[in-house]
Amino acid sequence: MPTAAKRRAAFKALHEKGRAFLMPNPFDIGTARILDGLRFDAMATSSAGYAWTQGVKDAEGLITRDDALGHAADIIAATSVPVNGDLENGFGDSPDDVVATVKGAIEVGLAGCSIEDYTTDPKHPYYDLELAVERIKAAVDAKNRLSPDFVLTARSEGPVQTQHELDETIKRLNAFAEAGADCVYAPELKDKEQIAAVLAAVKAPMNVLAGRKNFHLTRKELGDMGVTRVSIGAGLARLAYRAFIAAAEDMKDGGTFGCFDRTETMPEGIPDFESFMKTRP
Repeated sequence: MPTAAKRRAAFKALHEKGRAFLMPNPFDIGTARILDGLRFDAMATSSAGYAWTQGVKDAEGLITRDDALGHAADIIAATSVPVNGDLENGFGDSPDDVVATVKGAIEVGLAGCSIEDYTTDPKHPYYDLELAVERIKAAVDAKNRLSPDFVLTARSEGPVQTQHELDETIKRLNAFAEAGADCVYAPELKDKEQIAAVLAAVKAPMNVLAGRKNFHLTRKELGDMGVTRVSIGAGLARLAYRAFIAAAEDMKDGGTFGCFDRTETMPEGIPDFESFMKTRP
């Protein structure tokens, strides 16, 4: 397997404006092996995807730092490509909490991680801008000291339903970029116009979330716009869980088992998932 240093250097090199490289998100070791076998350039953990494997909801503080870093270590050990960590808000409110998370991410071998401005407190969901920026500055200082090639992504989680909200998102992303973030990310951006507005206003490399309903821009279109990175978030996990529920409901309510017909053969040209699994020596 490549060393952590080589994975970080490779991941950093991918972050070119307009490259729009794909960074899908596995949710366990098996799905990580599949994505690795399909030869994606990089992948990332998904806080939601992992939380669901543990039977808990995402973004409610039910996954600890040690949980998330242990999961990331499992994904890294199962793959040969750079892995980015979805590390939520850094598992604490203070800059020191974020520093501890970035240190842990580097220690387990992640090539990068994202830190968001969502607090997990529904009464006060987003950090005030001053504190949000302090947290990113602390993360940048830590990663520059410990592993300069480590890619730090700063996320603005707020809604963008109105022009005021979009302006606030742009303000935050610019502040994060000025604080030294290597990449910026606003997962609530949903259409070409919003993405274009952010790209025009923020000069840092940008991640766009594509793994959701009614997102119809192609990778080429995103690259032509100037997007650097395209992630899937919890999209693959949602597909898997919803297919599972649909099959279970067919059995329970309809007493039918035709859903399993789809498990016997794969469409021509698509390898069977078991071909990616580790075998005994």
